[in-house]
Amino acid sequence: MMTPEEVIAYNFKGMEGSFIHDLHEQNYFNPFSFKAYVQAITELTPAATDTVLDRTLMDQVFFTYSYILKSIMWHFDMNDQSVIENLPEEQLLEYVDRLEKVVRQFIRGGDAL
Repeated sequence: MMTPEEVIAYNFKGMEGSFIHDLHEQNYFNPFSFKAYVQAITELTPAATDTVLDRTLMDQVFFTYSYILKSIMWHFDMNDQSVIENLPEEQLLEYVDRLEKVVRQFIRGGDAL
């Protein structure tokens, strides 16, 4: 079992078994690895709003968050040949909203929104 830091690092590096790897290398939206990625961010979220976060970890979370959003945009771009299999288009807004919420909580700390 990987630590939350390892889950984020694996995604940042696009390593096999990570959500980013499946999304980028396999063009596949894996809901299980997405859930593990979101859970890792949730577990790393500090309880207090004045807690100092590791900048490397913040950069990794921001990069992966941004990459996921770009990948979804590329999927819907008619001029791009990128197609993500298993992309839950009916629930896509829920996935994106959930991702945004956990990333914002991670940056701000705890339940702050």
